[in-house]
Amino acid sequence: MIDTAAERVLPLLAQIRPCGEDSWRALCPAHDDHFPTLSIRRTDDRLLLHCWAGCAVADICAALGIGLADLYDDSRYRPPYRPPDQHAQRKRRATELLAEWCQAEMLRVAEELRLRDMVILQIDRAVQDGVLSEDEAMLSLSHEYEGYSELEYRFERLLRAEGVFALWRESRCT
Repeated sequence: MIDTAAERVLPLLAQIRPCGEDSWRALCPAHDDHFPTLSIRRTDDRLLLHCWAGCAVADICAALGIGLADLYDDSRYRPPYRPPDQHAQRKRRATELLAEWCQAEMLRVAEELRLRDMVILQIDRAVQDGVLSEDEAMLSLSHEYEGYSELEYRFERLLRAEGVFALWRESRCT
């Protein structure tokens, strides 16, 4: 049987990590969070929540599918435990998976840009060393620069977390 607020609430949060004794950081479920802005702290009889982006505690609890009373350990303050709302759990899991995809995609695009930059530098050196003619270099460079600006744009969007869901949908269509 679940006895404490921490045992009830912490498993419901995404990307939770400890930040000292009885303190954690996690993604805030009340807004589209890409970096952990939710601070959680356990006190003697309750769990304290604070979203640094400004979300109200009631909104955070609603997004988790729990009530404010569920933040208290003492059963006098809360009704009997009820499992969290499944819709809220699915939404939280989808948000977590999208954040994981975003990180993986950002690494993939960054690596592709880095590799292309290395090839471009090698082609430039080959021209300077006289190994390649400028015409041969232009042919090779045209291949490396094809789609380069789109990759840069994609990387910037991922970095700023702009339109991540749209990018994810596009990746599923190709």
